Amino acid sequence: MDSNKPTIVFAPGFMTDHDLWRDVVPHFSDYNIMYADFREGSTLQELAASNLKRCPERFTLMGFSLGGYIARHMLYQAPGRVQALVLVGTSTRPSGPSVSGPTTNKMFRGMSRAALVRAVHTSRAEDEALIQRMKDMGTRLGAEVFARLSALDRKSDLEDMRGIQCPVLVVTADQDRLRSLDESNEMAEAAQAKLVVLEHCGHMMPMEEPDQLASRVRGWLSENHT
Repeated sequence: MDSNKPTIVFAPGFMTDHDLWRDVVPHFSDYNIMYADFREGSTLQELAASNLKRCPERFTLMGFSLGGYIARHMLYQAPGRVQALVLVGTSTRPSGPSVSGPTTNKMFRGMSRAALVRAVHTSRAEDEALIQRMKDMGTRLGAEVFARLSALDRKSDLEDMRGIQCPVLVVTADQDRLRSLDESNEMAEAAQAKLVVLEHCGHMMPMEEPDQLASRVRGWLSENHT
């Protein structure tokens, strides 16, 4: 890593990997880029701790969907290390383990098309290149990761968010069918954060509207001198 550059860590969502951020990353050429992942951990706390081990002493953190939960737990465990937190398409509302899926890669075929289509703006439902990229990420991660992430117990951390000291940006989309504006407003109020809404976009903001997302985040980081 270039010691003269700040570092930004991108945390992916459920059954997504670094490719989620492919079109966002070019907008951050003046940063060292790192990716959180799902290699180690069966709880949000364990996933956060395993990713913190690989991060530098100080960094900006950007979490998408499930990655927003992991990012917040990284912050709770190491509040002095996170310079700024960006939460994209995520929530603090609790959800228990979902029904377990197949546990062998031989049985696993990735996320269903119906689930993938629901995650994008209605105008992108027939965007086969986009849908295939989403499916490929889940297939790469495989059955073991699917089962482990499906078993996560996501408890509400809304009260914990009230104690966050670093700058926070909450990003939502006007046509997100998986996360509501109310959920984003809750987080923004708790963390005294700025809330921005991306237009003509579904849940998969880093893939659907990477330029719009990056522009809003870069503008906010500049305002906060991070």
